Amino acid sequence: MRAVFINRYGGPEVLEYGDQPSPAPRSKQVLVEVHAASVNPRDWLLREGRYVFRYLTRAFPLILGSDVSGVVVEAGSDTSRFRPGDAVFGMQTAFGRMGGYAEYIAMDERALAAKPTNISHEEAAAVPCAALTAYGALSRIGRTKAGSHAAIIGASGGVGTYAIQLAKALGATVAAVTSARNASLVESLGADRIIDYTTEHFETLLRSQDLVFDTIGRESLQKCSPVLAQRGRYVTTIPSPATMRQALASRLSRILRRGNAHSAHVILVRADGKDLGRVASLMSAGRVRSVIDSVYPLSAARAAHEKSRSGRSRGKLVLQVRV
Repeated sequence: MRAVFINRYGGPEVLEYGDQPSPAPRSKQVLVEVHAASVNPRDWLLREGRYVFRYLTRAFPLILGSDVSGVVVEAGSDTSRFRPGDAVFGMQTAFGRMGGYAEYIAMDERALAAKPTNISHEEAAAVPCAALTAYGALSRIGRTKAGSHAAIIGASGGVGTYAIQLAKALGATVAAVTSARNASLVESLGADRIIDYTTEHFETLLRSQDLVFDTIGRESLQKCSPVLAQRGRYVTTIPSPATMRQALASRLSRILRRGNAHSAHVILVRADGKDLGRVASLMSAGRVRSVIDSVYPLSAARAAHEKSRSGRSRGKLVLQVRV
């Protein structure tokens, strides 16, 4: 099969496009013919050798990418949810070790969901990592519900665009922190208030937020504390030693103060077909959509990585594997 892979860590120049052996599904896996794959920051972090969970990946050559949409072509002996011919999408599990930038991928069927019929493979491939990150931060950590107030930092990015829509679907009032050029986009996604970070400071404008979701990992609990409600939560997507220490310290403080304190959390996305199915249902109903910045052919993965690395994407970047 054709695939994009690396034989060493480094810049975009280490990405190679060529032939690799097709995977064989294990008993609880299905083999998916990939139609589209999406690019996530952890892809280029892994390429650079800086991904925090890189020790879980295979030895070189290493096929990058975790998010795919395609069609099942073979099912393992212990599978029951999907059969050949089913259109599916999902995120490779941590122990699946990437493999999405390729014509075929073997995945645990529990990490997959049925692709909504009203969206394309490119739109579906954009979803898993970003939308599951947003859903976990909002629902599992933030406990967002009707009447909640949520601030989304980095609202026009891959995670942020899903976070706005999912927060609205959960019943929240949403403040979106973005630049003026992206104001119309986040408004179209449902943002109730828009703060232009280039001319305004969200920490002086917002108050009583139940959740501050920092999708780009540039803020901190200390900076966001004035913004939060009494038991408000700050969630970051960056699992660094500093953010992990901050999360632990705030958890202890919350326990000592019997919950009457702000808290910091790190969202670690997990491959969960059931949660992805919940997102799929919202997409089927037209309540959540993918925002795609650009679509590249698989052979142009270098250009996609450079665009992702720039931090200037509006929504997601997608690799088209099959036309």
